Amino acid sequence: MNCFIKYNLYISTCFFVCCKQRYEPSVPSPIQGYLVVDGFLNNSSDSTILRLSRTTPLINDYYVDRVGELNAHITVEDEPGNIVYTFVPSNNNGSYAVPGMNLGVNKKYRLRIKTMDGNEYLSDDITVKSNPPIDSIAWYRNDDGVTIAVNTHDPTNSTTYYRWEYTETWEYYTPYNSPFKFISGVNPGHFEIRDSGEFVNHCWKTVNSKELLLASSVSLSQDIISRKKLKTIKANSFELAYKYSIIVKQYALEQEAFEYYVALKKNTEQSGTIFDPQPFTLSGNIHCLTNTEKPALGYLTATNLQAKRIFIDNSEVSPWMDDLFCRPPFTVSRDSFDYFFNKVLYPGIAVGTGIEGVYDQYGELIAMKSEYEICADCTVRGGITQKPNFWP
Repeated sequence: MNCFIKYNLYISTCFFVCCKQRYEPSVPSPIQGYLVVDGFLNNSSDSTILRLSRTTPLINDYYVDRVGELNAHITVEDEPGNIVYTFVPSNNNGSYAVPGMNLGVNKKYRLRIKTMDGNEYLSDDITVKSNPPIDSIAWYRNDDGVTIAVNTHDPTNSTTYYRWEYTETWEYYTPYNSPFKFISGVNPGHFEIRDSGEFVNHCWKTVNSKELLLASSVSLSQDIISRKKLKTIKANSFELAYKYSIIVKQYALEQEAFEYYVALKKNTEQSGTIFDPQPFTLSGNIHCLTNTEKPALGYLTATNLQAKRIFIDNSEVSPWMDDLFCRPPFTVSRDSFDYFFNKVLYPGIAVGTGIEGVYDQYGELIAMKSEYEICADCTVRGGITQKPNFWP
């Protein structure tokens, strides 16, 4: 290899390796933040819930929850400008509700917001869309696990644009039961027997979807959405170790709303590498009247909500095993309780959970069979012990 080739190789290597630098744009962040509007006008007997909040700056790369906007006055107006609904606060976190709405399909409405700081916001005209029912929630087993999809159609060919959200819940157990609980703060600490309502070996965990799920039939001759993939449950994950349920919510969108969500998806889910689309400013359909340079974030839509729930049992996807590995229980002597349970020894054992007592001939507790906490306490995996009211 001659010197010329070596030189060019060095220059090429530096171009691909050395040019990457951290870029921190100087973006001003208002003290109070921009108004964020989350929700939609639910044209049904179910409640419409809107949440108002304020944007917060990114501090040291940590995520900070948005601050709820309190004491706002929110109304829905028809096209002539008459107030048809007024929201009332539903909690102290910036949520506002209307018990039920009866809006005219294909008619136009506006949302007006007056915030405590004296600013007034108004949405563009919102056309109420009719939302067809969900035909089915389908699922199928494959090598990757279980894929869940949604099917729907509109025989009038007038919906065209769709969005979905889902909430999934699964039931699971720990391999071991823990009839004892450790009471710390009492030197050297002590064990007590759990009451019947305190067992932590049987849980349910609920998670909401985070991805923007969108589809359109605009390029098709009929308004049909077939097997739109919602998610894949990884094989042998604990979601399907016993019983699983998912409820899917469907929203009908106007074209402008669909395009907004597509752009939002590109900004939030398809950015982060040099090959992804570059982030850009999103313009929603809510605007500040008192200060046109003060943006509001969000896109308000109006439709009737459609939802469908399914259950999947472990026996339907067999073979399927929970991927949790638990070693056989280990014994902790009585004089080591404080050492194991009040001090950090090494990961796992320091927070071990007693699963069985060992007693002497006089009935005195002299040792404790213990296990890693995750193997005897289902709440460690994020679940709760209260059975959901919809669970069979």
